Amino acid sequence: MSFSQSSRAASRLVELPRAASTNDELASRAKDASDWPEFSVVVTEEQTAGRGRLGRTWSAPAGTMVAISVLLRPVSAGIHAPDALGWIPLIAGVAMTRALVSLGADAELKWPNDVLIGGRKVCGILAEAVAPDAVVVGSGVNVGIPADQLPVPTATSLGIEGVETDADTVLAGYLRELRSFYGAFAEHAGDAADSGVRSAVVSTCSTIGKDVRVELPGGKELLGVAQGLDDAGRLVVASDGGLTAVAAGDVTHLRY
Repeated sequence: MSFSQSSRAASRLVELPRAASTNDELASRAKDASDWPEFSVVVTEEQTAGRGRLGRTWSAPAGTMVAISVLLRPVSAGIHAPDALGWIPLIAGVAMTRALVSLGADAELKWPNDVLIGGRKVCGILAEAVAPDAVVVGSGVNVGIPADQLPVPTATSLGIEGVETDADTVLAGYLRELRSFYGAFAEHAGDAADSGVRSAVVSTCSTIGKDVRVELPGGKELLGVAQGLDDAGRLVVASDGGLTAVAAGDVTHLRY
């Protein structure tokens, strides 16, 4: 399809008819900063070897999803603090959530970077540092996957949820929101509080305040209440053992 709206919101946009992984495609191009500035985008509606967090695979029937990778250059943008990088996937999650809400979806952000509708996943996000000054933020949005072709029962699509849209509209809205939040973050040198990023994430993230189970790296499990975020964007969980800041883990919202 034509990504005319998205092309106006991107610094550079390349549409591929098919890709194994848009993150890999963009990472291979990112070394050339002059030709591939911030907010360069690689997009496809058929991704054959996508991946998510914790090494999971991600797939969808051709033409029913959109896979998006956006190039950011945080050091060049004035973001130098190592802790600031932890906010980038959260910024992308907020941007995508708000873009989908603007289209009529009852979307919410699950920490750190899954977008849900009705408790089911419609979008996943994976941010990867690919060079000293290059971060590729990949996202996959289920646009029109029918119910009988969903990869897992915990997934959904915009079409299933009654949101009639297309890949170009989704991408353009996401890029506009991402530019706004990331731009404010950069203007404040990666300070999440002063830039308003922290408050935006907290107000959008449905995980905060919920009883959660966190599957930690190494197989350990943490049960408690998600109380908030620390200065690096880590999820702070209150449990019988006290407060734990979680940098990585698979979070489940518990219902009792």
